[in-house]
Amino acid sequence: MSENVRKCPIKTANRERALSALLSSGSITDAATRCGLNEKTLRRYLSDTDFQREYKSERRVVFEQNIVRLQTLHDGAVDALERNLTCEIASVEVRSAQIIIESNRKDFETLDILERLETLENAVEK
Repeated sequence: MSENVRKCPIKTANRERALSALLSSGSITDAATRCGLNEKTLRRYLSDTDFQREYKSERRVVFEQNIVRLQTLHDGAVDALERNLTCEIASVEVRSAQIIIESNRKDFETLDILERLETLENAVEK
């Protein structure tokens, strides 16, 4: 595709609509419907290196924004789990305990992986 075609305002607007739809849809088919473009057009955009780069960059921004949102909810979620441990409804108490135990296991594994990675990075730097 020539550089002139890529910078055409209509093409740019279509690519922007496609990018936005892909970021907010669960599938290419849904994204195509959402932005009013043909599914083949979206697939062609996704095969373009520049579009892929922009899509991955924007997807990371959305992902990081969602992480921040989740972090703001973390304290309330922990409080709810703590309350539910003693709510006197056995199934709720057991489920809360399972979530807490699983979360702690994952956190421990993550810390372990980070420590190992740091050790490897330090060894490479020497």
